[in-house]
Amino acid sequence: MNGRLHLGHAFSLTKSEFAIGFQRMQGKKALWPFGFHCTGMPIQAAAYKLKKEYELYGMKTPEGVLLPNFPPAPPEVVTLDPDGGAITIGWRAPTSTGGLALKGFQVYFRAGGAESEWTKSSDVDAVDGEVQYSSCVTGLVAGEQYAFKVKSVVEGVAGVDSRILSKTADGKKDLKLLAAKKDDKEKKVPGGPPKGAKTKVAAKTGGLTTQWDILRSMGLSPKECEPFVDPVYWLEYFPPLGQKDLTRFGIGVDWRRTFITTDYNPYYDSFVRWQFHKLKAGNFVAFGKRPAIFSEADKQPCMDHDRDKGEGVNPQEYTAIKMRLLEPFPEVLCSLQGRTIYLLAGTLRPETMCGQTNAWILPEGDYGAFEVSDAVVYICAARAARNMSFQDIFNEWGNPKQLLSLKGQALIGCAVKSPLTKYERIYMLPLTTISMTKGTAIVTSVPSDSPDDYAAFMDLKNPKKRAFYGVQDEWIAPFDLIPVLTTPDLGDMSAKFMCEKLQVNSQKDVEKLKEAHDACYTSGFYKGIMTAGPFVGKTVQVAKVETRKKMVQDGEAITYLEPEGFVTPRSTPDTECVVALVDQWYLKYGESDWQAKVKEHLEKTLECYNPAVHKLFREALDWLGDWACSRSFGLGTRMPWDEQFLIESLSDSTIYMSYYLVAHLLQGHNMFGKEEGPAGISAAQCDEAFWDHVLLGRPYQGDVPAETMLKLRREVTFWYPLDLRVSGKDLVPNHLTMSLYNHAAVWNDQSNMWPQSFYCNGHVQVDAEKMSKSKGNFITLTGAIAEWGADATRFTCADAGDGTENANYNRVTADRCILALTTELDWIGAALNNQSKDIKLRSPSAPRVWLDDWFENEMGRVVSLAAEGFRGMRFREALKHAFYGMQDARDKYRSGTSQVGVLEPLIRQWAEWQALIMAPITPHWAEEIWEYLGHTSCIVKARWPQPSKPEEPALTIAGQYLFKLAHDLSTAVVNRDKKKGKAKGTAEEKPNQINLYIATTFPKWKQLVLELLKEHFDPQTYLVDDKVMPMFKTHAELNSFNKGKQVPQFAAAVREEAKSSGASAFALKMPFNEAAVVTQNLAYLKTTLSVNGIQAVHVYTDKHDLPNPDLLASAAPGKPAIDLFFANEIAEPQLREVSSEVMMDYLNDHNVAEVLNEAVNRLGREQPTDPFSWLSAYLAKKGK
Repeated sequence: MNGRLHLGHAFSLTKSEFAIGFQRMQGKKALWPFGFHCTGMPIQAAAYKLKKEYELYGMKTPEGVLLPNFPPAPPEVVTLDPDGGAITIGWRAPTSTGGLALKGFQVYFRAGGAESEWTKSSDVDAVDGEVQYSSCVTGLVAGEQYAFKVKSVVEGVAGVDSRILSKTADGKKDLKLLAAKKDDKEKKVPGGPPKGAKTKVAAKTGGLTTQWDILRSMGLSPKECEPFVDPVYWLEYFPPLGQKDLTRFGIGVDWRRTFITTDYNPYYDSFVRWQFHKLKAGNFVAFGKRPAIFSEADKQPCMDHDRDKGEGVNPQEYTAIKMRLLEPFPEVLCSLQGRTIYLLAGTLRPETMCGQTNAWILPEGDYGAFEVSDAVVYICAARAARNMSFQDIFNEWGNPKQLLSLKGQALIGCAVKSPLTKYERIYMLPLTTISMTKGTAIVTSVPSDSPDDYAAFMDLKNPKKRAFYGVQDEWIAPFDLIPVLTTPDLGDMSAKFMCEKLQVNSQKDVEKLKEAHDACYTSGFYKGIMTAGPFVGKTVQVAKVETRKKMVQDGEAITYLEPEGFVTPRSTPDTECVVALVDQWYLKYGESDWQAKVKEHLEKTLECYNPAVHKLFREALDWLGDWACSRSFGLGTRMPWDEQFLIESLSDSTIYMSYYLVAHLLQGHNMFGKEEGPAGISAAQCDEAFWDHVLLGRPYQGDVPAETMLKLRREVTFWYPLDLRVSGKDLVPNHLTMSLYNHAAVWNDQSNMWPQSFYCNGHVQVDAEKMSKSKGNFITLTGAIAEWGADATRFTCADAGDGTENANYNRVTADRCILALTTELDWIGAALNNQSKDIKLRSPSAPRVWLDDWFENEMGRVVSLAAEGFRGMRFREALKHAFYGMQDARDKYRSGTSQVGVLEPLIRQWAEWQALIMAPITPHWAEEIWEYLGHTSCIVKARWPQPSKPEEPALTIAGQYLFKLAHDLSTAVVNRDKKKGKAKGTAEEKPNQINLYIATTFPKWKQLVLELLKEHFDPQTYLVDDKVMPMFKTHAELNSFNKGKQVPQFAAAVREEAKSSGASAFALKMPFNEAAVVTQNLAYLKTTLSVNGIQAVHVYTDKHDLPNPDLLASAAPGKPAIDLFFANEIAEPQLREVSSEVMMDYLNDHNVAEVLNEAVNRLGREQPTDPFSWLSAYLAKKGK
């Protein structure tokens, strides 16, 4: 909690909010608590950073306000122009100059290294309101190294220098005036900045964000920023604002239970201390030297939540091969004559060292010679040496003694003696793709196994390439590839095989080389058998470990660790973290028995809602090992048995959810725990025995009254275990997996108390872009509420997406949502008062029409689908049905009954159900409708709608059929008009009538085709097996119909339809009376088509005299044939003449006479008041 809540927080917590809202409506007692995590480095680092900014730049104004006089933001390169000898740099003006006027800037450059002098290039005047500035530095020499800085000119005080720009944008290489790459689209403009330079500067120079600026962006005045140098002030300031924002957001949280973490809250502090006593008693905690990502500035491990960059990055172990430098030494190393010099080549593949033919070095790379002892010197990149120094490899911890620095170019051609290779000496050769920020920046070369080595090695076998790089023949010509391992698929020269297979022509074929590398590494690691080296015949997986062990024992290599990626701490984001061996308390995650219990829970009990999340947990359990749980600096709880250490931020919040259960009784309404709550218990009374009883049910002999303890214990037994925890997917590898581990440790013999489900979402983007202040799409929760209101924001969060992929908060959706919700409110009020222009109400006593039944059925179906979405935590799906589905049903019902009017009770039911099923997502809007409908209690206390009867699938399908038919008819009319409009010739009357030919069954030959397709249909893939098509040619009965090409054409069409509609594509008839549905809704169809000039729609079946019998033959069930025509007269379809014999056969077949005779007899006996109503009900009952 080092700032205001933002849209990312809101997106994740709406998952809990929507779920809890739905579960409450199921009649369940649902607890939704919310707390504020303040442990760790974020707050301490922010306070420290602000304090440092005031110390470096702060100055008092005459009014006594402390204001910083910041430097300009670090300059960045805008354009390079080697032909014109110019570099254009851009920078942002300082955000504060101590309340004094900014007059301008002085631009300086330096040619050469750090020892060179600075030269002033130009003065740039400040312009009121201008933030972005640029300057073109001219008179430079192509190929030379340069550095730049900008100094502010402030009225009345000394200016401040910006940070120095001396590296390329990736920070890996010195900045040189070099020609742009071929794919660089920036145009060079010799002698000055390019046209539109301001635009490019704005795009490239994001500037340095200070802590003071961050606080100011939250709306704080300069005076209000000053107290934030105290970390405690952050604790007291932001959590209450978070609660305020969430209350405005409509979150249904039990705020009695809210709390903050850290020892500032004595109750929570006692809870965490108890937790760690349990972990230590269970032998889950140990002490010793362990590698950890380490912040040099903070002098302690830098865990995930303490990082500015690099969350999830772990230590990576390298084997550093000791390649002894042979004499004669290069001139730059002559001062080290008499010492043994080792070039350290970091590798992850020690088992392949027997295949070395040479070693690689970066010519322009900066290397150092570091003293190990009076007799031994290591050469490697400074970054690697810095990491080694924190691992007891050099004499002074954290401070490698650098004897001298040198460029890689100075070592090219040097001979070294490298372990395991058959060659007595190999040579250092140039490779321009080496990274100075990974490994030692010296790389062994095994071209038989590594495609990258092979490509570079073969390049230098070319005399022209050797001449270009200055490589002498004897450094490479005598050396041949050495096979080191064999695989069944790639042979014993896997790199050569893959490079030839993919046609790799040089080391510039980056994509092909990556593909080749992946293939070689995968095959070698999983299938490889060693053919050279000390472990011939062993698998690669075994040889890797054994070779590393042997080389270290023999003094031929050392092992060291470095972060596998770039990591910086929050406290000093400009300083990269290292891997250090430090004395620390650590949790023994990964211990076999402990891990086995958690794995069993994951596989048998834990609901993850998504197979991808389940997979992430499996992977996390496989790799998560010893975890440093202590540190020296930050906010939190002291290690109860070793108070020099604090418990780190991920470790103090793994079972915090159980603290919610009693927080309201211990703390009351005070989130800081500074007052006793309703239980009347002091923090001092919350000792180990107290928590043992409350959370574990163990006997208690303390001074808290038994009645109070019983009340506390009941809260735990009633609410626990945790039913749902929602979090971002990035917390699966640490926090969430640790939560499972800690529950399994604390409730060791009570697995029924372990978490039941975890839901993990991806990150939320805004308008398909990552949220960023520089892009202008960073949205705080309070900002979203001010812009769109709570419900529209919640609606858009639901619409943004579910699952682990990045979700998208679309601001257009939020804008439209405001209009949609307000429009619906107005419509409901107008409709129920019979004042709406687009509908009229039918009285409850009016006869029902077919669409009434359909609408009632459709509402029930949509409510059920929405419930399925909520229940499965698929909220976008739930929203689709709960809002859009209900809107669609209402709109269709409204248009379908435009002639007779809507049934008032159904529209009222629709409004009520619409409010109810949207209540979890848009509670304020739903409450407004609820109140309008006359309900006196709040909608949050209402139950989920319960349809009076289950869905009738036939009615659902009939509705889909009817509305599709209306659309198809409109489309047919419009398309015919377009075609006739384009046709040449005499004018023709537009059609004013439609004949629909409805078939109840397929012709026999089509039935045979459908049955055969259905037999070969896969319901999982919605595909029909291809082998069915040749069967039609040999099908005797089918061939007897002599349909020729019609058979495969019909089969192909049905197969295509099955891809979207599934097995229903093979139905031999419709599950409803097609003709009856159309006939009962002719008024709707004619109204829909009247805009196109259609005056009548006629229905023909095989029971009618047919104007065009061929059209009925072409129709199929669910697909009527359409005939558009013009006629002055409207003639209704006529039934065919049926003989009396046929009529009698029909009545006899259906026992009509018998039923009617029985009905008349009963009617005469009972003599009801309304005989016709009685008869109607009796016959309906008999029909069912």
